Order: sequence, then C-alpha cells, then structure tokens
Amino acid sequence: MFKSTLSWTKLAKCVVAFGAAIILVSGQANAAGQCIPVAGTFTINPVAPADCPSPVGICGKGTFSGALRGDYFSPFTSIVPTADTPTTNVVLFTADSTLHARLGGLTGDIVFKEGGAFHVAGDGEFSELFSITSGTGAFAGATGQVYGNGTAVNGAGNGAYFGKVCVP
Repeated sequence: MFKSTLSWTKLAKCVVAFGAAIILVSGQANAAGQCIPVAGTFTINPVAPADCPSPVGICGKGTFSGALRGDYFSPFTSIVPTADTPTTNVVLFTADSTLHARLGGLTGDIVFKEGGAFHVAGDGEFSELFSITSGTGAFAGATGQVYGNGTAVNGAGNGAYFGKVCVP
C-alpha cells in the first residue's frame, strides 16, 4: 500500500473547506435572482451611414418579438475575415446592441455584446451569441445569454432567438 502524510484531521478540514466553497459558489449563483427562459423571433434592417456610429460603418436595427419584446439598435464593432473566408464566404463579427425590452411585466434596456459568424454569400445565413453585459430599469444588473440565427441579405432579414435573461 502507500503511506499517507495527510492526517484525518487535515483531510476533514479540507473536505469542510471544499464543501463551504461549493455552498458559497452556489449562493453566489442564486444571488443573481431569477433566470427567465426566452424565445421568439427578430428582424434586422440596415441603418443609413449618417445614422450609424459604428467604427466599421455597419449598423442594424429591428424588433424582437416573442417572450423578449422591443426595438433594438446594433452598431457593429468589428468584421473579421478568417484565413478560410475565401473558401467558406464566412466572416466573424462583433457588435454592441441595446434592446428597449419588455419581458413579462419587466421593462428597461438590455445591453448586449454580440459575437457571431455571417455567410456573405447565398442567403446570408448568420449565427450569433448575445451576452448581456448591463441594463437599466428592471434589467439593471441583468445577466444571461441569448442565441440567435437567421438570414440577412443586403442588411435586411430575420431570425429566431432563444436563451435566458437573469434578473436580480
């Protein structure tokens, strides 16, 4: 067999400390309040260059429908071709979006950081992750993620979303 240099007392202290850490982390996860599942559809429309503060010159606006409702504005912050873009016709993008949101009886703004991929040929398929970074009103301190996918040609299109919005 093997000889242990760890006493039973030290082992018990380690187990108690580990258990306390798990309880603390669980308590912090629950401190976020209530997570509400969301699903629905959204539209996207191009914004005129004069009304677009994007550093890459591309903005979108549209409307979320379904569980999460409201109008949004989305200035893109980057468009990045990859080494495979000449073959796949897919570019990566990021954006900062603000949704003037209604969710059940909750209202306020939800601010998202978006990251996604867009097929610049064909039907303009895209997929993206909206990460909630902040909010106002009932969404102050909100967290969560919303996943979206759809199609957009010449900046106009629609998609579907699902995810969760966690409010304090």
